Amino acid sequence: MMLKRHQYPILPIQALLSNYLGIKFLVAWLIFCSIVVDGTLIGAPADSGSLYKEIQDQQNLIIPVPVQIIESQTEVLIRELSARKEEFDRDPQSLVFFARNMALSHWDLAKTSRLMLGKYWKNANSEQQALFEEEFLRTLLRYIVKAYGYYDESLVEILSYDWQPKGSKGTGGWVRSVVRLPAGMKVSVDYRMNKNKQQQWKLVDVRIEGISLVTTKRNEYRGIARQKGLDALIKAMSEKNQKVLKT
Repeated sequence: MMLKRHQYPILPIQALLSNYLGIKFLVAWLIFCSIVVDGTLIGAPADSGSLYKEIQDQQNLIIPVPVQIIESQTEVLIRELSARKEEFDRDPQSLVFFARNMALSHWDLAKTSRLMLGKYWKNANSEQQALFEEEFLRTLLRYIVKAYGYYDESLVEILSYDWQPKGSKGTGGWVRSVVRLPAGMKVSVDYRMNKNKQQQWKLVDVRIEGISLVTTKRNEYRGIARQKGLDALIKAMSEKNQKVLKT
């Protein structure tokens, strides 16, 4: 179904196609722009121009909460990013601070970590788990810093959103979307959302053209943990993050 189009700045298509890191840059940008804020639409305008709005009015369609969250927070944060562009250009650490405190802190980092590490998470002590969560968060921040270096005023069109429940309990699923990049290419971008024990919807994964961030990192992280141990994995992540974040 073709719905009302929204346009947002995105990384230039050349950056996405030129090297294997392109998928990381795109994932980072999408993570940055699709933030769950405690299951509410903090800062969202009364009429956000929803892609669902016209059909909702005509067919009395109920918009799934995860779709509302993804769409509204994307709009809110894009406006914030544009408004503070000069500040972020001048002081990259302010971008890191903003991302940590207003965005990535609303991932379900513990669940994402469990999905990536499997038995290595289960066998880890509480200190190791906390250290891994922190370094994975810093890894996402590192991707954002790199992605921001490719930011320009090119446009992407978000053509549609859809909700695909996972399981019968109604506590998880994928917000599926289709975007059109400047070169005309259509790309599927999906966000895995889960409701936690506090009944809050949290983001746990992002999938681009079927390529899952969690699956990609799972293969990498489990391989290192299997060969060298979890402490060595955490140390390697920390050293890589430190080179970019400087904190």
